[in-house]
Amino acid sequence: MPVAVITGGNKGLGLGQSRRFLKAGFEVFVVARSRSQFDTLGHGATFIECDIAADPHADWLADIHAKAGPLAVLVNNAGIHLKKTAWEVAPDELDRVLSVNVRAMFIACGRYVTLHRKTGGAIVNIASMGGMMALPSAAAYVTAKTAVVGLTRSVAVDAAEFGIRCNAVSPGFIDTDMTRAVLAKDPARRERIERRIPTRAFGTSEDVANAIFYLASDQAAYVNGVNLPVDGGYVIGF
Repeated sequence: MPVAVITGGNKGLGLGQSRRFLKAGFEVFVVARSRSQFDTLGHGATFIECDIAADPHADWLADIHAKAGPLAVLVNNAGIHLKKTAWEVAPDELDRVLSVNVRAMFIACGRYVTLHRKTGGAIVNIASMGGMMALPSAAAYVTAKTAVVGLTRSVAVDAAEFGIRCNAVSPGFIDTDMTRAVLAKDPARRERIERRIPTRAFGTSEDVANAIFYLASDQAAYVNGVNLPVDGGYVIGF
């Protein structure tokens, strides 16, 4: 049974990713600070409690590898957002955003490659349309997600000789419980967003999970270093 490791796979978009890999017959290890909605996943999923930003060597990844053997897929999904302009962000807030969204992912990518030089594998990093365009009042987040795109390209080039591919997915506006709750307070904003999306609709967690699964699968064997927007065309919208 192939093994997938998904950070932050216990809630939100990560939960959809966990379900997609389970549906495909993977054994899934979910790495997160709390169980949250993990228990809804059922058979085939294992929870690993860990604050990945607090592990300077990604020992959590080595521990899973020792337990389960070669990991076919690593999905670096865990991340945090901060709704502030650059001049409003305190130094400790910036450190936290970069620590979770960039540093922890950077270290996990490096540890994965070290562990899989002989077996190959696939890494999918979760970036954001914020890594492709400016988003209002999100300076730290945009900085971090832009770094994720650069990290993905670098790992793709350097790890290719080991049979390891590295790609990224950049979700746009996705219809989740959190998104609905936020936009319910501002219906006009949702209308403005939908007018800019060429498909005139928000995406679903399944849309994102399917894109991730594709990049991790053998069907994408010749796809490497790509940042795939899953946004209905928002970043090229009008």
